[in-house]
This record gives sequence, C-alpha cells and structure tokens, in this order.
Amino acid sequence: MGILQDKRIIITGATTGIGRAIAMRAAQEGADVAICGLSEHGAADTIAAVEAAGRRAFFKVVDLRDLDATRAFAREGIAALGGLDGLVNNAGANTWHGVLESSFADLDNCFRTNFYHAWAISQEAYPHLKAAGGGVIVNMSSTQADRTIIGAFPYNVAKAMLVALTKSIALEWGKANIRSVAIQPGLVLTPLAEEYFQKSPDPDLARRKSEGIYPLKRAARPEEIAATVVHVLSGDN
Repeated sequence: MGILQDKRIIITGATTGIGRAIAMRAAQEGADVAICGLSEHGAADTIAAVEAAGRRAFFKVVDLRDLDATRAFAREGIAALGGLDGLVNNAGANTWHGVLESSFADLDNCFRTNFYHAWAISQEAYPHLKAAGGGVIVNMSSTQADRTIIGAFPYNVAKAMLVALTKSIALEWGKANIRSVAIQPGLVLTPLAEEYFQKSPDPDLARRKSEGIYPLKRAARPEEIAATVVHVLSGDN
C-alpha cells in the first residue's frame, strides 16, 4: 500500500522532466493519473511507467495556452479517473527577457504558458475535490518568484503569480478541506535545462557555474522534486 493508494491525480506537463517523474512516483505510490503534454513525444514512456506500476493513466495532447482545451482536458481526465483527489499544476516553460526588451506578446505568451492554465484547471478541480472530502493542489513555482536574476522577466512574474494563486486557494478553499502548496525549486536537471546549457559556447562550464551557486554545488534531479510533491499530495504533513 503506497501513500497515494487509489488516489486520483491530474498532472500537467507530464511527458518529460519533473512532470514525468511525478507521474511515475505517484503511480508507484498507488495513484491513477491523468496527464497531458504539448505533443505525444514522451507520452508513451510515461504511460508505460505508470502501467508498469499497476496503475491507470489517461493522456491527452493539450496546448495549455488554450483555456477551452485546458478545461476540456480537466473534465475528461476527472471523468476517466472517476473523481479527483489531487492536482499538480506543473506545466511551464522559460520565457526570459529584460524588462525594457519585453513586449506585451512576450508577457501574454509567458502567462498563458505558465499561469492561466493553473488557475483554469484549479477551478475545474474544485467541485470534485470538495466532493471527495478534500484534496491537495500543488503549484510548481520557482525560486525565481522570490529571488530572481537579471533578464528573467516575465518568467519570474508568472512564477510569483503561482505563489499568489496558491495563497488565495488555501485561504478560500480551506474550509472545503482543500490544501494548496507551492513548490519552488531552483535549478533542476530537466531536458529544458539541458537545452538551455547547450545554447552556451561551453555547455559544461555553463552548467558548473549554474550549479556552483548552490550550497551542495549541484542541481536537483526531477526524482527529488517528485518525492517532495508526492509527499505533499499524500497529506501526511
């Protein structure tokens, strides 16, 4: 019996990186999952890992910038799972500019990619979590929300918005036994991070410099973030 035995969890952006690691760990701990990705790339591997753990996976290709499609995914995923006990708003992407260089289109795309869908799915999740007697919503923010660097705008704003959303959900929905928690990782060695390093003239040096700012002199692994998220989803805290 895992700590998420027979729980029903939605995880966005679960075809790669942190999302995939969360889906795999949740299944290993006994959960059925509804997952989405921007394409089918990587989905088969995530589904296979979930099914290898003896659990069910519902998958749909969704561009989460389309809020109608986002809400449809949430409704279909909840129907496929037969209810809902937890939600992980994990999907996102880097959109980094300077404040002066940013256009409205940059901001709009960043907020659509990193924030609006989390709000929309949370709205869809609310009545089902309430009907289940409560549940947990995890929003994947970032250290950039609080301790940003030059040129990380508007990504830092979007991640701060997720923290604000988390606080509002906790205050407004707590009476329905719905908890809301923001996770704020630093550098995590995902394919997205590796892609960022490869853009540097010296990828190995860029990685060492990025990791060097942390006390342990290394980045986190997706599996470490997944362990924390699953623990939070369990409610055993």
